[in-house]
Amino acid sequence: MAGSRLQMERERAETEATSGAEHLASLLTLSSESMLAWRLDGSIEFWNAGAERLYGFAPDEAVGRSSHALLQTKFPIEFTDLRSQLLNEHCWSGELRHICKDGHEVIVDSRMQLLGDGTVLEVNRDVTEIKALTARQATLVRDLSAAAAKFEALFTQSGIFAGIMDLQGYLREVNNLAVDWCGYAREEVLDRPFWDTPWWRGSEEMRARIRFAADQAASGLVFREELRYWMADGSERIVDFAMRPILDRSGTVMFLHPTGIDITERKQIEAALRESEQQLRWLASIVESSDDAIVSKNLDGVITSWNRGAEHIFGYSAEEAIGRPITIVIPQDRQDEERAILTRIRRGERIDHFETIRQGKHGSLIVVSVTVSPVKNAEGKIVGASKIARDITEQRRSREKIATLAREAEHRSKNLLANVQATVRLSQSDTSEGLKQAIEGRIRALANVHSLFVETRWIGAELSTVATQELSPYSETDERRVRIDGPQVVLEPNAAQAIAVTLHELATNAAKYGALSVPNGQIDLKWLHEADGRLIVRWTEMGGPAVQTPTRQGFGGRIIEQMIGQLKGKTRFDWRAEGLVCEITLQA
Repeated sequence: MAGSRLQMERERAETEATSGAEHLASLLTLSSESMLAWRLDGSIEFWNAGAERLYGFAPDEAVGRSSHALLQTKFPIEFTDLRSQLLNEHCWSGELRHICKDGHEVIVDSRMQLLGDGTVLEVNRDVTEIKALTARQATLVRDLSAAAAKFEALFTQSGIFAGIMDLQGYLREVNNLAVDWCGYAREEVLDRPFWDTPWWRGSEEMRARIRFAADQAASGLVFREELRYWMADGSERIVDFAMRPILDRSGTVMFLHPTGIDITERKQIEAALRESEQQLRWLASIVESSDDAIVSKNLDGVITSWNRGAEHIFGYSAEEAIGRPITIVIPQDRQDEERAILTRIRRGERIDHFETIRQGKHGSLIVVSVTVSPVKNAEGKIVGASKIARDITEQRRSREKIATLAREAEHRSKNLLANVQATVRLSQSDTSEGLKQAIEGRIRALANVHSLFVETRWIGAELSTVATQELSPYSETDERRVRIDGPQVVLEPNAAQAIAVTLHELATNAAKYGALSVPNGQIDLKWLHEADGRLIVRWTEMGGPAVQTPTRQGFGGRIIEQMIGQLKGKTRFDWRAEGLVCEITLQA
């Protein structure tokens, strides 16, 4: 009886075990996870529904075949090493690549378990999309990092002032130019209200404008205005300032973006242009109101401008004259004069006070004094001529002497203006104020020597007087600073002007960099006549700073060489360590 119960219990246990195994087999077969079993020394023995869905092979297409041959498996390690790990550790996990029935590749996260009977249970999860998404995410991260790096480089190295502010007006970031150009450190400007930064320290009005700009930008509006700001060295400049709101896609203001472009030099140029335009208007007014005929023509002799003086003298209105040849006012027997004048103008020559006969609209003959000058364009090319004609019919005989004096005065004045023009053209400076001072000093030197010409009725000027006049400002406190020595020499006007400007340039340079820039420096100016009639003027500096030969010629040196060269003279600069020596040689 006991044996019978034991037999019944054994049969029930076997039935339950068989039922459980069959149930487990059903679960494995129907699982959505891809599962297969294969023998280490043989082919596939089990292939579930998950494997069929993943790879496309039905169980009857898979069972009995080698899984690695069927799926063209790509292992991350050698298969022999994988097999050894299964035998030693009874498990392996890693990433495999399989080719499905339709030919596309899948990537699976594989886990293998070696069972006691030498069967390997392999569970594979498809991670193809996850791997693609991960790769895409890595690409996006790299692209985002590259874009951020580009933005940072663009922001920090931008050629305009730029910053980033929060909605409370605190400056959180600023580019290199905004601090380096102005001479400030970042800690002086960051993490504080923008209106309290040192750029605006010079004016409460500017602080108020910046605060207003921040409030306006925070409300979504753009602020732009020309403002004054201050550098670290205390200098004041002008900026084209803007404050813009930066919005997200919904239109919400995220932060504020202040920018600025320094326009100080531009404003100075604009002011100079306005002054030039005003001068041009004054000149045009003078031309239009002049009693002289002031006419311009092109190189073909066609009239391009005709003032009221020309209307009065010749009888033609501007509408009648402009566009017609200048020969309408030249008598038939003097037509060759115009051809000769145009030939000389094309060569760049100037015709001064040419007395001739011209003809009015109704045939009357008019005695005129004519001055004709070449007109050049911005590139320096001669494009026409300007003619000034004065009617001297009535006063030609009775005022002949006065007219002669007047022409002489006009000639001298135009020579002076030509020298002034040359001086202005050669003058250069890094700043408009420096240019103004350089031009004023050179013109003052010309004016001083011209006052000497008046005293001698334009005979010339005595060299010692010119030298004393130019160098006296530097010896007022100590006469020993400047020594002047030489025989009496009367210079003709052109030579006197050249020597005056030369002494001015040498003294100016000495006051800035040479012997006159220190209390104990001295200037020794001497001249002598050689037996062949040459005049040699020697400027020597002593007691000044140590001198180094300049790497390039300065503007003052160019002016000296050009003015002396116009007189066929020579200039020699000797940059000695103890002081500059300049020797001027003028021909007899």
